[in-house]
Amino acid sequence: MMRSAWANLRAYPGRFVAVLLAIAIGVGFAAATQVFTASFQTDLVRSVGAEESLIDVDVQPAEQQLDPADPRLQVAGVAATEARWTAFAELRTGSARGWVGLQGIPADPADRWFDLTSGAWPTGPDSVVTDPGTATRNGLTVGDRITLDDGNGTERPVVLGGLVDVHTSKLAGAPDRLFGTTELVRSLAGGDPDRIAVTVADGVSPEQVADELGAAFGADALVRTGVVAAEARSAAVIGDTDALTSILLAFAAIAGLVASFVIANTFSILIAQRQRQIGLLRCVGASRRQVRRSVILEALLLGVIGSLIGLVLGIAVAAAGSGIAGIALSSLTVPPVALGITAVVGVLVTVAAALAPAARAMRVSPLSALSAVPTAAEGRRSGRLRLVAGGALTLAGGAGLAAGVVLPSLMVAVGGGVLSAGGVLLLLRSVLPGVLRLLGGSARFGGVPGRLAAANAQRNPGRSAATSTALVIAVGLIVTLQVAAASARASLAESLAGRYPLDVSIVDTTGTAGALPAGLVDQVDALDGIRAVPVAGTSATVGTSSPDIPITVLGTTPATDAVLRSAAPAAGEVALPDWVVSSLDLATGDPVTLTGDGTAVTLRLAASRLADGVDTSAVVTATDLALLDPAAPPRAVWGALDDIDDADTVISGIKPLLVADDALSLTGAAVENAALAEGLDTMLLLVVALLAVAAVIAVVGIGNTLGLSVVERTRESALLRALGLRRGQLRLVIALESALLAAVGGVVGIVLGVGYGTIGAAATFAEIDEPLVVSVPWGQLGLVLLLALAAGVLASVLPARRAARATPTAALAEV
Repeated sequence: MMRSAWANLRAYPGRFVAVLLAIAIGVGFAAATQVFTASFQTDLVRSVGAEESLIDVDVQPAEQQLDPADPRLQVAGVAATEARWTAFAELRTGSARGWVGLQGIPADPADRWFDLTSGAWPTGPDSVVTDPGTATRNGLTVGDRITLDDGNGTERPVVLGGLVDVHTSKLAGAPDRLFGTTELVRSLAGGDPDRIAVTVADGVSPEQVADELGAAFGADALVRTGVVAAEARSAAVIGDTDALTSILLAFAAIAGLVASFVIANTFSILIAQRQRQIGLLRCVGASRRQVRRSVILEALLLGVIGSLIGLVLGIAVAAAGSGIAGIALSSLTVPPVALGITAVVGVLVTVAAALAPAARAMRVSPLSALSAVPTAAEGRRSGRLRLVAGGALTLAGGAGLAAGVVLPSLMVAVGGGVLSAGGVLLLLRSVLPGVLRLLGGSARFGGVPGRLAAANAQRNPGRSAATSTALVIAVGLIVTLQVAAASARASLAESLAGRYPLDVSIVDTTGTAGALPAGLVDQVDALDGIRAVPVAGTSATVGTSSPDIPITVLGTTPATDAVLRSAAPAAGEVALPDWVVSSLDLATGDPVTLTGDGTAVTLRLAASRLADGVDTSAVVTATDLALLDPAAPPRAVWGALDDIDDADTVISGIKPLLVADDALSLTGAAVENAALAEGLDTMLLLVVALLAVAAVIAVVGIGNTLGLSVVERTRESALLRALGLRRGQLRLVIALESALLAAVGGVVGIVLGVGYGTIGAAATFAEIDEPLVVSVPWGQLGLVLLLALAAGVLASVLPARRAARATPTAALAEV
């Protein structure tokens, strides 16, 4: 039987290409995931523990601060000590502003875990160096002047003197950071050092010195060798990369599930086409067990070959991806055990997918096989067991989904979703033929080629359903995530709109900036998608009987009311932030005294929560503001977005306008929405890209089904050519048939995805007790369907060429 299996593979290699592709892609995805994450983990461990690995003994504070002159540091074997500080400061340049971390540069070049790539090392507190990532994100170049502000009144002007390579990949998520002299970092950090690096004398063991220092400090300090300290820091990040690996392997499992459908369908078609060959084997003495063994051996050989190809492909892709991500070549890690398990799983999935077709081959009797028309009745009957099991799982899963929303419990909903999805997969073989007939009715608009394509697709509904099922899985998962993400985005936007009465508020919260920068209101209003108005304001203090809290007071006008979503305070009222109300123990209607420059005004506390949306400002009417400051200049900008979905674009346009004035604060619903939307969009893009692998495998399956069908319809194609069908029309028949199969998978996948995405979002928001706004991104769903149709047409190119290549006379002459 091994010779028979090998002979089949050698005789018809083209028929098994799709199986090999499906296996190779699935195994390659898993292999690439394991190699890439292992390499990333190796690179991350090296970079995270880089500083500690160059320290002999690391001493860090525990219960009390460290004193660099502590006599307990001078134990036997200590050659030198160096105190090291870290600090955080606000970085300001003419075009950028943001918080950065600062680290001191070790005095000994041998202790520096980063290399200078351009410029010069700092020689005093007036110079710093940074890594290229920080420089790019903040628009810095060597020679730029920077102001560092610790937030407590200490400002240090410095010059960017050079760039360093910190040996960190792009994916490590390293924060913005500068490196300077100990003098500079200490002045910004204040207090005692974060660690003391101990250098041991020649011939002395770091472990020995660490033990003695540990005994000397006791519980006052954490004393470890540099190697142990590096391992401890590295261990903290390994858990994150392990979680990443698990998530990526979950997507690889989805790709494997889709591949199993392609494999099973391929073997079903091949066995149907080889019924005469199987019958002949049975007639010459082959037992049923031998026939089954032959099919399983074919699957085993294909699994081994496909898995090996997948491993090579996966390692190559991981190596390329690591290079793009900036992971050092020396960090490339190939985990042999994990890859071995991946290959074995690939082989087992292939064999398991072939078991059912092998069982059907074993049940064929010799005489019926020799007399049967190979494919006429294949797959027309759905098993009762499959219908009963599918219905039961779907009902049970549906109950779980409903319970997850009502209880509410996301985990219950997930369990119900898995059960119902299993039931739906079992039912699809019975449901998809009906969808195929419904969509096939539109093929009449394609003329003769369209009607032929519909007839071909419906000729074997079981085969067509199995082919489309793989695409249903891929499209369904993609659409589920798209609908869930869109609903989450809409729900969060609605929640933010309720919490913030303004989309955008730009206000001087320090009370020191005076009037707004000239032209700021016009610059904001000129941006696409926002209406901006100026708001007059003044500096004052607030209290119940005597002034005690400094605050910016803003005055509303009819123009400002037009951009608000909540009612402004009435005349004689003042809206205050919650923290002020709590500090002064106020209640609605209580008298509140606002004191300006020698003028005091007493107003009632309004019930409006308007001030919570405009940062730390108080809000009154323009009339009441005039009592405090008759010539109050514009002190804020309020804005309303035309479409909250454009928040990211609008906020990105506003931020550069505020860089030059660090007293201005940007808040509002649009700011929060932009940050949340960016995270959701990034996550959705990554997940859809991962699920696209499963979609590619499904499309390969469509092409494979068409290719095998073309082989068995060779005489039929020749007859059509003889009756006048042109080659172009025959290619169109195959293309339309492929598009029809893709349309079935796409439409059903979209319907299921909308349902699962909506229920998943409902369960999630019910659990966090937030209202749900269902949003279906019809544009994205339309794009998914168009891509599915385009992929289906693309998959038909090779089968169509094969069908149209033979001449009518040559094809009719084939035996």
